[in-house]
Amino acid sequence: MTVLRARALEYLRMPFWAYYPLPSITRGLLIAFVAVALLLDSIVRATNDGTTGVESAIVTTSITVSIALFAWRPPVATIVLSVAAIAAGITGVVDSVLLGAAILGLAAFTCSAALTAVYAISWTTWLIAIVLRPGSGVQPLGAVIIAFLGVASLLIGLAIRNQYTKAQMLTTQLEATEREVAEQLRHERDLIADELHDIVAHEITIVALHAAVLERTEDRTTRSQSQTAIREAAVQALTDIRHVLGMVRGEENLTPDRLPSPDGLPGTIAVVTKELEQAGIEVTVDVPDDVRLPSASMVALIRVIRESGTNVLKHATGARHVRIALRVERGWARLEFSDDSPPARTAGLPTSGYGIMRLQERFRLFGGSFRAARGPQGWVVSASLPLES
Repeated sequence: MTVLRARALEYLRMPFWAYYPLPSITRGLLIAFVAVALLLDSIVRATNDGTTGVESAIVTTSITVSIALFAWRPPVATIVLSVAAIAAGITGVVDSVLLGAAILGLAAFTCSAALTAVYAISWTTWLIAIVLRPGSGVQPLGAVIIAFLGVASLLIGLAIRNQYTKAQMLTTQLEATEREVAEQLRHERDLIADELHDIVAHEITIVALHAAVLERTEDRTTRSQSQTAIREAAVQALTDIRHVLGMVRGEENLTPDRLPSPDGLPGTIAVVTKELEQAGIEVTVDVPDDVRLPSASMVALIRVIRESGTNVLKHATGARHVRIALRVERGWARLEFSDDSPPARTAGLPTSGYGIMRLQERFRLFGGSFRAARGPQGWVVSASLPLES
């Protein structure tokens, strides 16, 4: 009942000139009906020896032609029909009064409640006028039957309008749901892609670099360190892949707040530092001991550190020193990850730019900034984001 009441109020509050356009198929059928009606009316008038009055011919033709206007502008058609009904009542034209009753449903379906009421009053005035007019040939019982047919047409028009509105509302809801599902799927695909990128770009990079070391050196200590690094990276990669498969199967929640390191920021810095030092790169860490950040901010900064560490191993093989600095002040967290790599020295591993692109998107959503560029001394990655959004 609440839904029906809401729809009724919406119909009553509809602007006077507002209307629902007829479907294209209905417009075609309506125009075809008008054409056939005009043809038959012309044939009848041509064969009745001129017994039909001029007023009747004008009113009937006007009403028939006006029906075609519903295909384009229902309010204009309804106004013209209302004027024709008043004219028919004044001149006493009886023809087409039944057609006028049928049009009530068409007006109720397409036009506003106020405009439908205008036409209903005009048609009712026409019906009463011809009943009261002597010699019109319309008896009170016949007028009651015509009035009943008019009310039935009005109710049918309102019922069809209600179903049409309901169908439109359901279509709109379905489209909104489909967009929401598509957006959710896109979001989940991005999250899975982020996880896979972390695995492929980080752990596999470690494996590839240390595999190259094994090919180039015969030093037992170095080979042992590289073998250990390869084994640890491979085990971690398998663990992360199982985690991603669990997310795909729905065994784990897909959430952008999942920390890529179980130990948070300190653990991530320790892991990255170890990996860089194993590659012969000295790391300086300047991070407050008691830093506390919101979960989402922590995840963003951790991803920057992981991605930057991976990029140093992949693309900055000439680097000898890396500095990781974090400052939290005035409601902002500012991270800088810099190295001293010379130009054009890479490990020869392929790059896609996906990690940098996703970090730029993430920090833009946070209202922060992210920049990775070569400076005078080497590559500098700087990221900042507000701690309160």
